[in-house]
Amino acid sequence: MTSAPTGKHDADSIVIDTRRQKLMMLLDSLKSLRGSIVGRPDLLYWIEKAIAEAEAQLETPIPRMH
Repeated sequence: MTSAPTGKHDADSIVIDTRRQKLMMLLDSLKSLRGSIVGRPDLLYWIEKAIAEAEAQLETPIPRMH
């Protein structure tokens, strides 16, 4: 993978953690918004779709076999 002396691995980890935090905040906001929508099934559809996409991005990827 990457070598430790360059610090690239640590930088990648920070980027991943930051991205994960942003996705979690987005997911929380979408879930809150979903709870406040009444009588708009069209909006609920898109909110549910966005929630599913955010949750899929938060799942840990399966390591590739080389």
